[in-house]
Amino acid sequence: MNNFLINQVKKIIHRNSLRKGFAHFQETGLSTHEAYIAMRNMFILTRGVSNDKLSEEIKNQRPKYLDIKPIGVLGDLSEGKAAAMAEKMEQDGYYIFDNVLSEDVVGEIFKYASTTPTSYLDLSSPGQKYSTHEIVFDESKPISPRYQFSNTKIVSSPHLFNLLFDQSLLFFAQEYLGCKPILDLVAFWWSLPFQGQGKSEAAQLYHFDLDRIKFMKFFFYITDVDTNNGPHCYVRGSHRALPKSLARDGRFSDDEIEKSYGKSSMVEICGKKGSIIAVDTRGFHKGKELIQGKRLLFQIEFANSMFGQSYPPIDINIDSEAHQDIYSKYIDTYGEILQLANV
Repeated sequence: MNNFLINQVKKIIHRNSLRKGFAHFQETGLSTHEAYIAMRNMFILTRGVSNDKLSEEIKNQRPKYLDIKPIGVLGDLSEGKAAAMAEKMEQDGYYIFDNVLSEDVVGEIFKYASTTPTSYLDLSSPGQKYSTHEIVFDESKPISPRYQFSNTKIVSSPHLFNLLFDQSLLFFAQEYLGCKPILDLVAFWWSLPFQGQGKSEAAQLYHFDLDRIKFMKFFFYITDVDTNNGPHCYVRGSHRALPKSLARDGRFSDDEIEKSYGKSSMVEICGKKGSIIAVDTRGFHKGKELIQGKRLLFQIEFANSMFGQSYPPIDINIDSEAHQDIYSKYIDTYGEILQLANV
């Protein structure tokens, strides 16, 4: 049997598994591992078309909120500003905002990360595993290329917690996704130089993310980021369709990416501390390996559906009346992973 026929048979098998799994998810809210793997396989076999079709279905099922106040850390996004930004991001796969976090907020987040124990990528274990033992980050005693805070530690920082409920972020995410967004993932981590070790595990080789059908991430630089200390690298326009030459799951070398897209499409996103960028990480991206210094990054992800990979909920306490109102008003967004512990 030739490759064309083999791929056609694979498509039929994975398409049926995906459709069955997606229907089960819509009925029960539960996403099976088999259906998740089928989504990844169909994405590769159709070079992204399968996810695009499912996203169009979801748009009709999850119409946009009509009452988000589009003001926050991104500024005032009313009067079509968010739409213009989202259109630019749809073209390039990323957007660099003019607004930045204030020096005071950046300083408090940095202080919190410098004094709060965190897990670290354990290179002695196979795969991408983090230590159960937590330590306070010490740049002078590197033991790993990446140190990652638990979700509990993230929501314990008042300033990171505030960002989760920022309405300008919600408004932009809705504009880009075309439907009610779902807050589905948060992450906060340090990166250090580590002599080339753990590049794959630390996401320092090109790859595409595919935990959900459609999603986008906000990255907040909490330290200055230049070409030597880990800029986010992105392949402009690579979120739109997967090239045949790269239609596989896994990590990719710089040479492979350059052959398919050209060097001019490979962008390093540098920025001062406080910089905010939005990225569709369905496109090819990586964190560049650090040569010197350190990098501290906070990430918030919004998706159009929880179908796909499974993550545990995050227990939170909401003391602010304003946050309580936002949580209740947009429960479809925040209630998927933020679980009230004080109820």
